Amino acid sequence: MSVTLSTKTSPFPYAALAIATYTQKAEINYDESADGVTLDFDGSQLSAEDEIVAHLAKAGGLAGDSTRVLADVRRGSLKFN
Repeated sequence: MSVTLSTKTSPFPYAALAIATYTQKAEINYDESADGVTLDFDGSQLSAEDEIVAHLAKAGGLAGDSTRVLADVRRGSLKFN
């Protein structure tokens, strides 16, 4: 999987970048000619940030009532503001 984005994207896709970094499920590619943010996986492509975040969260075991989320919250490595 790979996330492609431009540093000039506005609004900047912080959520997609953060979840890709946290889960380490997608390679991050910076492409200044990119329009928005995209996630490429298994021959498919997503371009809506909320769909990208949901897909990466599921791939990283962070979706729904995941026990990993609970463990991360208890350990203090995943915080909610």
